[in-house]
Amino acid sequence: MEKAKSIKEIARLAGVSTATVSRVINHNGRFSKETEQRVLKVIQQNDYVPNMSAKGLRTSRTEVIGVMVPDITNPHFANLVLRLEMDFFARGYSCLICNTNESQTLEQKHIQSLTAQNVSGIVLISGTRNYPDLSALPVVYVDRPSRGPQAGGVMIESDNEEGGYLATSELLRAGCRHIAMLKCLANDTNQVARYRGFQRALAQWGMPEEEALRADLAEVSVDAAQTGIKTLLAHGAQFDGVMCTTDTLAAGAVIALREEGLNVPRDVLVTGFDDCQVAHICGPGITSVRQDVEQMAHLAAELLLGMIHGETPKQLYYKLPVSLTVRDSTRPRDAAIK
Repeated sequence: MEKAKSIKEIARLAGVSTATVSRVINHNGRFSKETEQRVLKVIQQNDYVPNMSAKGLRTSRTEVIGVMVPDITNPHFANLVLRLEMDFFARGYSCLICNTNESQTLEQKHIQSLTAQNVSGIVLISGTRNYPDLSALPVVYVDRPSRGPQAGGVMIESDNEEGGYLATSELLRAGCRHIAMLKCLANDTNQVARYRGFQRALAQWGMPEEEALRADLAEVSVDAAQTGIKTLLAHGAQFDGVMCTTDTLAAGAVIALREEGLNVPRDVLVTGFDDCQVAHICGPGITSVRQDVEQMAHLAAELLLGMIHGETPKQLYYKLPVSLTVRDSTRPRDAAIK
């Protein structure tokens, strides 16, 4: 079946006028949520790409969004960027993806490059906001709250503290009484919130926090997690559970425990955070805090495009709820395979 190639054909298939399709693509004007979803679905089904050259001549704007990501190899960020790109593309915008490698210097250079290219707006995944170059651009900050003073834009993040609480509570519920924690020092914003959730769960259960069981890592990687676990064990640490602040760290912890002759979940239970693909495929299947990445990306696109078209956000801060996906890595000991 031949796919639609014009805005008129998209309008016909969606049962709306060409003006309505144009308003949905440009996120400009009035239309119902139901109409928007119907039009976007037809656009996606037909792989329709608006004529950006003609549109640029009419509006004198680049239809390009800058997306700043700290580590594109991180499965959570890769998924988030994919969702953002899909949302923006459905509305006629392309994305320039900039990887900052957790470097504020590189972040600053990317921002200068994006502003020089006259992008329409920026989605920034960063704990830093004090960039003067961003003052004239619509900006949405995603995933990480600011380390310093606010500098405009909208913030969207998950309830990281609640996530840390849920992951730790699951370990305690399953019988753990000595819980190690792996977290990364490179991102001291949402990691700190997850740590607060860890502390809250321990306090609620009347369990002491054991400082000797906390490993502060320099980066989020499988290798860093393996080193962290093996260092704890080499120092004689005894633990029956590990709360990790990302799924990547959880995967590294599972591998290290296995290499040290310990079985998950028979000997040690493990939780992760993000509920990305690695949690599904890493044996035995990692219990993980699920962030609603699809909703986060969709909200970011909606807000940024609204700002680009002169709308004032109804609020400047959004905290999205999280949930826990339970898998075999926290199976109670009496149910574990012997």
